[in-house]
Amino acid sequence: MPVRPATAADRPVIERLLELYLYDMADIYKFPIGRDGLYAYDRLDAFWQYPYLITSGDDLAGLALVIDHCPITGQSPCWFMAEFFVMRPYRRAGLGQQVAGELIAAHPGPWHIGVIAHNAAAMDFWGRTLAGHAPAVSRLQHDEEAWRLHAFRS
Repeated sequence: MPVRPATAADRPVIERLLELYLYDMADIYKFPIGRDGLYAYDRLDAFWQYPYLITSGDDLAGLALVIDHCPITGQSPCWFMAEFFVMRPYRRAGLGQQVAGELIAAHPGPWHIGVIAHNAAAMDFWGRTLAGHAPAVSRLQHDEEAWRLHAFRS
């Protein structure tokens, strides 16, 4: 299985993967870097509800953070993919779609997956990945960004 729940002992690994995730998106977003050379990711405590590590064979390949409410709409209960990251060497081989499918199946009920509209790669990935769920897609503003919100039930 290419995804497993992360434990408290895995938190430093998740923190390091989040650094790679933010760096990976640096061509889209200008995240500030602290004097210590690290990004200032301040959402981990809030998003540490259902953390997961993604693997490919024995290799660490990414992370997913699932929470039980939608911070964009305020809907609760509602599953929300707070963060989802597959490292570049493991992309375009179906791993991300497989993991997303397993996580959605593991958390039955209403789901919201939000994608910042100018993140073309994420828009394409989630559009393909969620097509079988026939989500209702709406456009909205959140944190001064244009978002596409995919709402569906698993």
